[in-house]
Amino acid sequence: MRSEFLTTLCVLTFLGCAWSLFDNITTIFRTDAVTEIKRDEAPRSGTNPPPATLSTPSLSDTDGGGPGPGDSDFVRRLAIGQIGYSLLTLIGAILMFNLRRMGWYVYVAGVVVGLIAPVVLVGFTALNATFGVFFSIIFAALYWLRLSEMR
Repeated sequence: MRSEFLTTLCVLTFLGCAWSLFDNITTIFRTDAVTEIKRDEAPRSGTNPPPATLSTPSLSDTDGGGPGPGDSDFVRRLAIGQIGYSLLTLIGAILMFNLRRMGWYVYVAGVVVGLIAPVVLVGFTALNATFGVFFSIIFAALYWLRLSEMR
């Protein structure tokens, strides 16, 4: 029998993964529009910079010389990495929701992909976009506490 705590963790993971998949798939198909929005969000003097999103870093993350959020190739590759991370963590959560211990290992593999793939695909500039993965690390620890419920 699945505990309420495990059910809550899984449902939160389902929601987070669904949002991430929607956001990043939209980004892939509408990359030019997304990069144009990022260029328009450039901070103006005397104003506060716009809040950063989880799927793409803010404009202040680049030093002006290399690829960044205004570069459509950068945004597309970052979205591909985030989709891989979201799919693996979603599959892991589905398995754990069905009380399969293997789901935890798949989830942890997804977290590792979420940390490494953006750096491999885009470079160290993408580390700011992996902020959501750190919450997944916390969730992995919380799921680990419930491994005894799974077979």
